[in-house]
Amino acid sequence: MTTALVVIVVAPDGDFRRSLEFALQTEGFAVESRAEIGPAIEYPGGRAASCAIIDEKAIYSWPEAAVTFATFGRPVIFLVGEKSMPPDLPFLTVLTKPFLGRPLIDAVHAVAGQAPHAWTT
Repeated sequence: MTTALVVIVVAPDGDFRRSLEFALQTEGFAVESRAEIGPAIEYPGGRAASCAIIDEKAIYSWPEAAVTFATFGRPVIFLVGEKSMPPDLPFLTVLTKPFLGRPLIDAVHAVAGQAPHAWTT
């Protein structure tokens, strides 16, 4: 029996957060989600996470976020709008919104070191 990869999702908008959860759970990921970064990264199972997906609206201070991400020690997929310019950080993979589920799933597989599941038609 294989254990599902754990993905942390942080998005202040509840509807957006639930849509991210659904897309990830449909692909077999275990998801822990919160509206704010601190509680998401610091929850007891946070160290079991393979990566975090953070919406840009959850960032209030880049210096503080950079320290939080570095302390987390896992890859971060950062979701941004087309006009956003996040800082270039070594642990940050940027994914531009809007997107359908596949780019998000592929990004999680890439940062978690797994090949994506083959599509069947």
